Amino acid sequence: MIRKRLQVAFTNPTPSLLQTAFPSHSVLHEYTSDHLIIKVKVSDLVQAPIMNWQYNRPADTSRCEEIAKYIYRSKKPVDTMLYLSLNQKTNQFDMIDGIHRYTALLHIKKQIDELDFVTNAFGTDPCDWLFISYIILNIRLNATDGELVELFQSLNKSNPIPELYVRDVKKDKRDCVEHVCHNWQSMYKTHFSASNKPQKPNINRDRFIDVLDAVYDKLHLTEETKGKLEQSLQRTNVHISQNLPKLTKSIKEKCEITGCWLFIYTPEELVKML
Repeated sequence: MIRKRLQVAFTNPTPSLLQTAFPSHSVLHEYTSDHLIIKVKVSDLVQAPIMNWQYNRPADTSRCEEIAKYIYRSKKPVDTMLYLSLNQKTNQFDMIDGIHRYTALLHIKKQIDELDFVTNAFGTDPCDWLFISYIILNIRLNATDGELVELFQSLNKSNPIPELYVRDVKKDKRDCVEHVCHNWQSMYKTHFSASNKPQKPNINRDRFIDVLDAVYDKLHLTEETKGKLEQSLQRTNVHISQNLPKLTKSIKEKCEITGCWLFIYTPEELVKML
């Protein structure tokens, strides 16, 4: 329904667009008529037509769940700014920066709607305090792709984005890398950390994508030969398990339990081995 109203609002002035998507909004600052800082209720945000920007990395599920739990348990205002851009081709807003925080809020709403997050995890709080609170949005209404890429790279300097998401690559490569990454995250969930600098024998999702991206190129894979990426991971995992370097007792015990040995090596070492 909101998206249909947006289609009509596209022919109207900016205030109409914002009022349609975010009824509770108020403008805090106007850089230009196409670049605004607004505040909106969280309840509006989680119902607005928002998608991840095409060049942005997908949300890391484990990281989003951790953020959601922190928000719920701390009961503090979501003190952050999300960056969005109006996409006039899709009649929705693209999330340029903040996809993990935004997805965490969606996760809370979903779990509450399903009577699971609250009743099974933390109690009986329906989170009204969260949904009536305000969050800050930095919104661009007519930005070019080049302007958004520049913004995206500037915002992520402190936490490097996998190269896969900032260069022009074929969709089949991206799909392959994300599919393999998802499989390994599902099989070896305890080895994936939300930390920017995880300790061995763990890795975070973004650095694993960097590894897969580099190995895909190293093996000169194509749509027809992409299965070799998974085969290389499995073969190397077995090789490592049979040729162990010196490990601490805790690392060895964890890997013996899970059967995952890859991440006793650094991402750089793995690219050379695979």
